[in-house]
Formats: sequence, structure tokens, C-alpha cells
Amino acid sequence: MTTKGDKKAERMEKRRKLGNRGWRTTRESPYTEVVSVIAHACFQCRRSLKIKRREHEVTRCPSCGEKLFAMGRSFRAPPAKDVEQWEKVRLLYAHGFRFFSYRSHNCPKLPERLRDVVTFVEENLTHPFRVAPPDFSLLKK
Repeated sequence: MTTKGDKKAERMEKRRKLGNRGWRTTRESPYTEVVSVIAHACFQCRRSLKIKRREHEVTRCPSCGEKLFAMGRSFRAPPAKDVEQWEKVRLLYAHGFRFFSYRSHNCPKLPERLRDVVTFVEENLTHPFRVAPPDFSLLKK
């Protein structure tokens, strides 16, 4: 009496002989290649995407074609209609701040309101999340 498993084994053997199915030499996982994605933001259309970081290449927004900015691994984008919060994020980015996890840092939290950004930047010149040089071209609208 043949079972369903026996028939499958016969079919697999036929496929291997025809070259349609190779022998797996190792236990390969489809998840062996780790692709690190970073949150990027478009300040023009207020959109956030997680994409693979490209060091020496300008990444463009698929919606408007403007430059995307690498925000950091812990960036959580505000809703697109919340213009004030997007302005706050843009100002922090322009002053060199990036968005990382607070777990390993004992530091002041980033400001929650737009009106607090200027004071926060002035008081936290050596903040651990201020990892990039300022980009004052982003301050012009």
C-alpha cells in the first residue's frame, strides 16, 4: 500500500532527475541576508519610508521627487496633516539631531512641541542624538 508521502517522494525524485529540483546541500534560510532599513523622511510631502541606507547616493521621494533624509532607526513620523510636528522634525534634523532609542542614553528627551525646539537646541549642544553637522539649507522654506 502506497501512502501520500511515498508518492510525493517519487515525484520529487523524478523532478530531480529532470533537473527541475536540486538537492539542498545545506539548510538555507530565506532570512540569512539581513537588510538594515532606516526611516527616511520627505519634508516636502510629509511622508516617511523605511528603505535601505545608501551612503553615497541621494535618495529621492517616490511621490514628489525631492531628497529623502535619513532620520534614524527610531523615527516615528507624525501624521502628514500635522504640519507643526513636521516643522519640528525638520528643525531638529537641520540642527543635526537624529532619532535613536533612548535605552542606552541618559539624556534629555527631544522636545515634543515646535515652540520648544530653539531652547532645546541652545541648551543641548552636546546631546548624544546630535550626530550630524547642521544643515542650515533646510531652515529656508
